[in-house]
Amino acid sequence: MVESKEGKTLTFRHWHQEMNNTLIERGFEGYTQRALVRHFKTEPKEDVIAYLELLLKENKAQKFKYNNDIIWRATTEILV
Repeated sequence: MVESKEGKTLTFRHWHQEMNNTLIERGFEGYTQRALVRHFKTEPKEDVIAYLELLLKENKAQKFKYNNDIIWRATTEILV
């Protein structure tokens, strides 16, 4: 059985919404990029990072460097 394009689109949207919810839940502290990639291990690492960068460009997420880690957290714009 081959997954339809519609099914792939729904899966795609599902993990994006899950990413948004994950960032919102964590609040001010955010998550390390490594933890997010690990959490979304069923998605390619490049796709996860690309979506985070898209959220950054849309001002829906913030990106910080702390020590050797990259920290991501949601902004209030993610709710719009």
